[in-house]
Amino acid sequence: MRKYIAEFLGTFILVFVGTGSVVYSAATTPSPLTIALSFGLALAVAIAAFGHISGGHFNPAVSLSMAIQKRLSWTEFGGYVIAQLLGAIVASAAVFGGVATYLKSPTVSQALSGQKMTVSQFVNLAGLGQTNFADGEALSAFLFEFVLTFLFILVISIVTKLANVPAPIIIGLWLAVLIIVALPITGGAFNPARALSPAIFVQGKALGHVWVYIAADLLGGVLAAFVANFFNKDVPEAA
Repeated sequence: MRKYIAEFLGTFILVFVGTGSVVYSAATTPSPLTIALSFGLALAVAIAAFGHISGGHFNPAVSLSMAIQKRLSWTEFGGYVIAQLLGAIVASAAVFGGVATYLKSPTVSQALSGQKMTVSQFVNLAGLGQTNFADGEALSAFLFEFVLTFLFILVISIVTKLANVPAPIIIGLWLAVLIIVALPITGGAFNPARALSPAIFVQGKALGHVWVYIAADLLGGVLAAFVANFFNKDVPEAA
């Protein structure tokens, strides 16, 4: 049970901080670097805090890859995915719940020149940090998410096998770099739970497109597992 709670909390931290950085800076137009570092540092902190308990996956695609690599049992995999999805959904609900207070802040009032905006209007306009892509670009988005998720999880699978390597920092920075690359094209999910949770609340095109992220990210994790097994052959587990 401790592992599942750790996965819930770690995923909550990742999604709440990452998407919150997008939502609560909408009035000041956040930079790609700010968004990327928010996700990357949140992941690094979550791994550092809970990695010794659950392995610090916080991502169904990572858990799938680890199960294929036999670094996680299939029974645990099911529990991890449920915990991750719940953590992400609760995080998006928390971000949504904070919008009303954010709309009353001086920053928003100044940006709107004193005009009033409802929570529904804000979500329709600014969203909840959901990932999305242009209409008609599903194939390009799929390939982009697939390749970058593969690279993301491959690095995770390798560095977590190495002793004396600051895995949380490397993984967090690697996520930040990949998000900067992907933001203009897919938003850079690399994580089915992170893609699904805000889309549930925003709905519309974001929810209609979410299948691309789920399929591409899971398949990226599968490929990363087989490639990681090749590179990690005869490498002992990190202490």
